[in-house]
Amino acid sequence: MRPSTHFPPVTLAPDATAADRAAAAAFGVPEAATRDPAAWQLVRSGRSLALCGPAGPDAVVVALDLAQGPLSRRLRQARRDDLLPRAVGLQKRPSPPFVFDATLGLGRDAMTLAHLGCRVVAYERAPAFACLVQATIAGTWLARSLEVRGGDAVAALRELPPDERPDVVLLDPMFETHGAAQVKKEAQACRALAGPPDDPAGLFAAARAAARERVVVKRDAKAPPLAPGPSFAVDGERVRFDVYLAPPR
Repeated sequence: MRPSTHFPPVTLAPDATAADRAAAAAFGVPEAATRDPAAWQLVRSGRSLALCGPAGPDAVVVALDLAQGPLSRRLRQARRDDLLPRAVGLQKRPSPPFVFDATLGLGRDAMTLAHLGCRVVAYERAPAFACLVQATIAGTWLARSLEVRGGDAVAALRELPPDERPDVVLLDPMFETHGAAQVKKEAQACRALAGPPDDPAGLFAAARAAARERVVVKRDAKAPPLAPGPSFAVDGERVRFDVYLAPPR
């Protein structure tokens, strides 16, 4: 995939692993000859690949580590009755649903659902995020259930053949997240690298047309619904999942 001109340039720093380089090639992230602290780069440090912003007092560093830290702990503690699994209907089904994540971002929700047994196809239009998530899951148990794709999720949803329609479409248009300093830094990276926001009406309409069972929209707990008329909501302290059930066909 060629790098998109809609995003600030991000390169893969030297000392990358073979999995890092394969992910970079797949999503159009060029390899750099040197580590450049003044630029956005994906940098390998031990077990994890990190997205590093330009150096400075408020420099952004976002790392995904499956072996230790917050992501590892989240996956170890994930349960079918947590907010997100409840919103996708996981606890009420005899088998896990097929989920289309239209807004992958840093991939934690997609990884959680894959860890709990869902088949997940996830789209991300920012090459750096797609590369980071793919390199993180490469060679792990998550790669068996989570497929990362780059490109326009709206077009992909509209072009799905009938036999490839997902049970659930997950949308997370949240870049206004508030909370801990690290969460704010990650939101800053999302705003910097994700480009102009999707047309929410077009994204939601494509999701409604494609989902067999439901569309799940992640929102700030105090934000209004993305679209009117959710069937119900699964409420948490900081986030809320609005669920739009598909009408009978």
